[in-house]
Amino acid sequence: MNFDELQQTWNSPRNNLRTEQQRGLAEQFTCQMVRRRRFQTFWLIHTFVWLTLITGLAVVMIASGKTSAAQEWGVFPLLLGPWAFAIHLLRRHRKPAPPSARGEVSIADSFQAALGSNRTEQSRLKLVGVLFAVMIPVLALSAWQLQAAGKVSSRELTSMLIFFGGVLLVSGAGVAVRYFGRLRPQQRQLEELLQQFNQGANN
Repeated sequence: MNFDELQQTWNSPRNNLRTEQQRGLAEQFTCQMVRRRRFQTFWLIHTFVWLTLITGLAVVMIASGKTSAAQEWGVFPLLLGPWAFAIHLLRRHRKPAPPSARGEVSIADSFQAALGSNRTEQSRLKLVGVLFAVMIPVLALSAWQLQAAGKVSSRELTSMLIFFGGVLLVSGAGVAVRYFGRLRPQQRQLEELLQQFNQGANN
């Protein structure tokens, strides 16, 4: 979405948009919200598939006697955190989105819906960031437990911590870039456009 072009449209004389232009703007916002919701759906499916596979593998290993829950207790907090966050995000995702019929909503409603979608995505990324922060000490605890149980050597433990720490760092950087580099600027621009529209409507 090109916010500079939208801002120029709003700053046009008397803000007198034709029906075709209104429909085009509403279409752009609707398509953006649909794409964002599809991405969230894909992300949740991907997350639950991997959590199910990893949890199932842990259950099979314990049930077959290859390991014991007493020795591998570190795996439980390692799985509990992601499951709790994934279920919470799924419950939020299942809440019905505000109706937004394509081409049948006003410009103000389109901006309000886009702003709401932006804030929802920001909230989701904040939760993901909290999950990454929580996973750092949990990962360290699980790694220490593996070494205490004699499952890994000190060298293997160091390599494992470097690898998983790097994954968390890169993932966290990606979340921060999307949050501060895209969503926050979009929020400010949407708020400015809404403010201009409201001022024009009151004049």
